[in-house]
Amino acid sequence: MNKIARLLTIGGLSAAVVLTMAFVPFLDRKNSGQGSEAWRSISGPELTEANLPDYVNGLPLQLRVRKVELTHSILSLDLLLPGTAEKKVVYGDLLRIAQSSLLRTSNISRVLVRIVEYGAKPGENGPELVMAMEAARTEAKALSSLKGTDGEDKVAAELQRRFLLTFTKKWQRHFPE
Repeated sequence: MNKIARLLTIGGLSAAVVLTMAFVPFLDRKNSGQGSEAWRSISGPELTEANLPDYVNGLPLQLRVRKVELTHSILSLDLLLPGTAEKKVVYGDLLRIAQSSLLRTSNISRVLVRIVEYGAKPGENGPELVMAMEAARTEAKALSSLKGTDGEDKVAAELQRRFLLTFTKKWQRHFPE
């Protein structure tokens, strides 16, 4: 008799656990509007190798895209800097890339952008780095109100404050302060 009582108790507890587990998804849906913003999923398309060309083609960039690479949640872009480009064009493109990639996609957590320049002579070596930007999703939320049409100084200051920007001597020669 003692064995039967144990089996019934174990069976009853198992059934209670199974029924409780079955209701967890319903409780999650019921509370979906509440909770921390950090835990909410970001709406937007997931960037994949399949839709990457269309995505990059849809970006309103003024600099030419030289190379694009998507590795897990990191988007890497190389932009070609023409000799006649202005600072505000570079900063505007960096802002558009950061906002679009980090705020409007669901799976990109980091964006790496390199601004490169080819030598004036055709026989010179490959591209030379002019500047680089590393942008993280956690810092990009503050840029949502910033527009590319805002003043060059304001955009540059915000990008430098939020992200890691690295300038080479070539940048300093191109754009002396």
